Amino acid sequence: MAKGDKKENGYPNYGRALISGLKKSRKGKHHDLMGRILEDLKKSAPSYAVRVPLSDIKGVSVLNLRSAIVRAAHKVGISVSTSSDDENFYVWKAQS
Repeated sequence: MAKGDKKENGYPNYGRALISGLKKSRKGKHHDLMGRILEDLKKSAPSYAVRVPLSDIKGVSVLNLRSAIVRAAHKVGISVSTSSDDENFYVWKAQS
């Protein structure tokens, strides 16, 4: 292709797409796990935490789990706090 030539779509390297037709979010690799945790969290009574056994989340570090749940909760408007010990990860609704 000579200098200054454009592909037939009018762009020198790539095509184009309407923004209105694009997904605005992504389904991350922890999507199903976050969905189950958020479901329990929404039904959780005040003063109770959701306990997630670390043995159930093999391959996910506590740090990555915490980051993912905080992002997911923020997305649905819930403020959360977390904690963990050697066996479990805990998440609960933070006091406003």
